[in-house]
Amino acid sequence: MSAPPPPSKDKTPADFASDSRYTLNKETNKWSYVGDDGVCYEYDESLAAWFPMYDEDLIKQQQSAYAIEGVDESEPAVQPRQKKKRVYTYEEENEGNSNNNAKKQKRDTAKRPNTSVYVTGVPPDATIEEIKEVFTKCGVIMEDLESGQPKIKIYQDAEGRPKGDALVTYFKEESVPLAINLLDDAEFRLGEPSTRIRVQQAVFTEKQLPADKKKSQANKNKTKKRLHQLQRKLDWVDEETGKKAEKFNKIVILKNMYTQQELDEDPTLLLELKEDVREECEKLGEVTNVILYDKSPGGVISVRFMEQKSAEACVLLMNNRYFAGRQISAEIYDGKTRYEKSGARTTEEDDENEKARLERYAKWLEQGGGGSDDDDGGDNNES
Repeated sequence: MSAPPPPSKDKTPADFASDSRYTLNKETNKWSYVGDDGVCYEYDESLAAWFPMYDEDLIKQQQSAYAIEGVDESEPAVQPRQKKKRVYTYEEENEGNSNNNAKKQKRDTAKRPNTSVYVTGVPPDATIEEIKEVFTKCGVIMEDLESGQPKIKIYQDAEGRPKGDALVTYFKEESVPLAINLLDDAEFRLGEPSTRIRVQQAVFTEKQLPADKKKSQANKNKTKKRLHQLQRKLDWVDEETGKKAEKFNKIVILKNMYTQQELDEDPTLLLELKEDVREECEKLGEVTNVILYDKSPGGVISVRFMEQKSAEACVLLMNNRYFAGRQISAEIYDGKTRYEKSGARTTEEDDENEKARLERYAKWLEQGGGGSDDDDGGDNNES
């Protein structure tokens, strides 16, 4: 019996039910039939054609037809590679020393970490000090080992005029992604949209140095000393209090937020300021504490965030911003400066000042807590 011909256009697979030669497979829902050659054919409705079904005996039959004498097809063509068990040791293994030496040489010639960012859109009148002030927020700037100056390069054209791009090199590689995340597409000078800059990781071309150009021992010692000094800038505290640096990175110091005269004239201003600052800063992340240092000059308020990235964003948002007509400054707490507030009095003069303030507050409550006659009720906050 030969394979049935494909159905005509006016015949559908449903017509196979009337022909005893066809069998419907309930699992695959496909029609099949066994030919005179013993091969089972299966009908593909999408192609309207019959195809031999997969059969192990058929495969073996085909393989035997193409078999080569003396070759065992059951044996793998390539012996599997024996894997060597990896264990931890304190000594280098004797076997494969040549490979180990090659790997060691490869490590020695590995590329140095890229700690530089390439900046475009820099204002033509920007100075190295101004660039340093902006990018120091993301880490310690590398210093030239000879001059001690920050490694910041402002590119110039053939006539010596700034081209608007610069190269900033950090001491630590971790500062690069932080600078990109915080400063890319940010205003170089806050409040001036025309000074938006773009920041990306710098790309360098490897330069081959002459073989005879080697550092003298004196230069090596000088380099080591300079790198040690840069490392110390990162060490805000000793090992016994190593957790403090991480804590300080989450604290922002806001200055010029108020004047002492304003606090003396309005006893409620202290609480209002803290609430206003907390509300504004919570837009950047969870705030755990706000402290107003009314005993220190400069109108200081500290804001502690739950996460470091929120503190860094706060510096970018608040620095050089205006509040109540005053330009404020924002910076990460250096971990050293001591600020004073009410409640931590150490002298009799402090006690007298606090007593006078409480008396003014009590008098203000007796008068009904109303504002002064010359208060116009205006909102002086500027963003």
